[in-house]
Amino acid sequence: MTDLCRRNGCPACRLSGAIRGMATGKAVLATMGLWLIAAALINGKPFGLAQLHEITGGATILDMTFTTSPSQVYAVLDALGRSGRAFDLTHIVPLDLVFPFTYGLFLALGISWGLSRLLPEGSPWLLLNLAPVLAAAADYAENAGVITLLLTYPARLDFVAWFVSIMYAVKFLFSAISFITFFAALAGVAIVSLSRGRGRSTA
Repeated sequence: MTDLCRRNGCPACRLSGAIRGMATGKAVLATMGLWLIAAALINGKPFGLAQLHEITGGATILDMTFTTSPSQVYAVLDALGRSGRAFDLTHIVPLDLVFPFTYGLFLALGISWGLSRLLPEGSPWLLLNLAPVLAAAADYAENAGVITLLLTYPARLDFVAWFVSIMYAVKFLFSAISFITFFAALAGVAIVSLSRGRGRSTA
């Protein structure tokens, strides 16, 4: 399937191949470091969620809340209060413009590094390295909706609220696929390495 896509110039296959071409061990470790730094900033103090929770008394942001209707979306915004919404817009949102890039790149490279050691070139399963790209893209779309809602609050934009809820679900789905694939690939590489090591020791 991927061979046919490649012959036809499929953009997804080209992107997947380009990511695999960058997936060295050093690149995976470097991007993991960037992701961990970004995660610490967005979850800690003085710019992240820990500080927000002190301001709001525990209320959190839309990006961390599963909502299924505009009413639930606006309930989250109401709970943040004026100070919480202002902090979200001026502190957390700027960090969240970087965070999806860091986890998307790390997971895409990590999955590529692992699967390329387990699967033959041309395997359709190699396209799983695009799952983090889709997760990050949904995250950015969700962020755009959140920014719109924060800037226009208290006006109700139900269409945008629905969009934010849908993008959250898409982000969660592809993030879950990404992490499951990443850890499964690492486990597979470890098992193969141990098997080869035992084979050499008994030879």
